[in-house]
Amino acid sequence: MKFFYMIVICLGLNGSFLEASSDNENFALYKEVVQKIKEEAINTIDEKKLMEGCLDGAINVVDKSGNYYNEQEFEHLFSTSTLTARSGMHIVQHDGHIVIKSVLLNSPAAKAGLKSGDEILKIGDMNSRHMDREDAIIALRGYPNTKIKLSILKVGTQKPIDITLTRKIIDENKVLSKAIDNHLLYIKIIAFEAETLKNILTDIEALYDEPKAGMILDLRDNLGGVLSSGLALASLFLPDESVLINVKSRKKEDKKQYKNTPLDFEGSDVVGQIKKMPYLKNIPIVVLVNQDSMGSAEIVAAVLQEYNRATIVGQPTVGKDTFATIFSLGNQKIGMKLATARWTTPKGKSIWPSGVIPNVEVDEETQDEDPSLQMALTVLTKQ
Repeated sequence: MKFFYMIVICLGLNGSFLEASSDNENFALYKEVVQKIKEEAINTIDEKKLMEGCLDGAINVVDKSGNYYNEQEFEHLFSTSTLTARSGMHIVQHDGHIVIKSVLLNSPAAKAGLKSGDEILKIGDMNSRHMDREDAIIALRGYPNTKIKLSILKVGTQKPIDITLTRKIIDENKVLSKAIDNHLLYIKIIAFEAETLKNILTDIEALYDEPKAGMILDLRDNLGGVLSSGLALASLFLPDESVLINVKSRKKEDKKQYKNTPLDFEGSDVVGQIKKMPYLKNIPIVVLVNQDSMGSAEIVAAVLQEYNRATIVGQPTVGKDTFATIFSLGNQKIGMKLATARWTTPKGKSIWPSGVIPNVEVDEETQDEDPSLQMALTVLTKQ
């Protein structure tokens, strides 16, 4: 019976269609379509795969980044979500393709010869085409010393190759900081994690013995991550009680306005440390972004831009303004991911679909060495 009603949902998402047809007619139509596929389609496929495609399609009608997870995918999602063994590469999603952005030195990916621009077609038995980047990242994780089989399309080739990587614990610092010419502070944030704020404050104390000319926050290729960490970073540079973001959903209890207060982010234990750096409220800031900046990175850029606290330099960001929730379904062995909340800037502006538009756009295809960083230095020099 549960299978029957799931079919009805897939075929009758439109309310008027349900009103005009009975459940039996919907089921009959589904059976007719399946029968035609079995009889006429050039490729054979079993009915279970058709059903999974139907459910995935139903979710994608309302959320293009949503997903249906079958039993294997759902089990893998939760068995690897808290593990840290990785293959050593940063990936991005472009037009439904999962592409390697960069490879860490001496990592399993590097030793296998993977390079920037290579496309990942399959992760294990899962087709990565149209896979959400977050799901692909989770699928690549696993227990230390476990193996993962990948189907790779190398740059400039047309025939995929299969490789097997052995996952390793990779100790990668997500915050990289340095002083530039002794008067500017450069902070590269690869992803927002629970310890990001503490690491940034530690670096500022070490490199900023006194207020200097400016700060560059490099959020290019930032994978997003912990929401509270992104809010905490933005709050460093804004007056107390400033509105950071507004979050709305269909459930009243999920609606919230985040303000610049320690209670709204995981920064309450470093309040004293922050108060020793009052110059952060006024110091000139440039935020670097690109087409692979998303999530918390977009929040930081959008909020600081709207308050005129930072000049945004680079390329328009992804434009993701939603938060997703993962639900278990049926027998708890399958599930789905669906956008359930949307955030807006302090003034109620959404970044979808254009992303955060930089104040100064930079062509990254030029032959200059890091043109966005050079532009950031120019902007700060003029301030």
